[in-house]
Amino acid sequence: MVKKFVLMAIACACVGSYTVAGAQGTFDVKPDPAKPVVAEQAAPMVGMPSPIHEFATINEAAKYMNIMPHLPKVLPVGYNVESVSTINKDVLQVVYVYQAGEDATRNQAAGKRIIYRVGTTKGDISGNYKDYRVTATEKVNGTKVTFKGGEKMVYLAGWTKDGQNHAMYFERPVNRDMAKAIIANTVAPKSHMK
Repeated sequence: MVKKFVLMAIACACVGSYTVAGAQGTFDVKPDPAKPVVAEQAAPMVGMPSPIHEFATINEAAKYMNIMPHLPKVLPVGYNVESVSTINKDVLQVVYVYQAGEDATRNQAAGKRIIYRVGTTKGDISGNYKDYRVTATEKVNGTKVTFKGGEKMVYLAGWTKDGQNHAMYFERPVNRDMAKAIIANTVAPKSHMK
């Protein structure tokens, strides 16, 4: 096994030095003027298209997905929309970031984000697959919500309501009462503003 590895390393080194020598122009062969020079067309790059599309506003993303997504009307003080995107045209993601205002003592989140996802697909759309110490299920205004985090603090919440699947991840955890208030005030307005 070691011999094979050493031989492969030497072969790679030889190929690498050949390529470097060729790149430096050390070839002694001059092109034949009698033979036409044919330019080879580079093969087109083929790959998977990105499943993520960025939008300037929530309205644009909602129209692209053809849904009227429920969105939180209540967030901790100082949070504003940072970005709006869709994933596979199935999930709308809105990232809220804490931006310090005049009174920096009101919220010490210091740039931490809240990532909110909503879509019509079933299952876990959070994109967060960590194992949390505590997983609890409670009803919030009649909706079954799963909270993940600690005994009192929440990092992740997920729920389904009115045919839409929701997930909210807090980079800086919030207490369960704050999470419940956000979830209770997650509604579908007539239009969304950024």
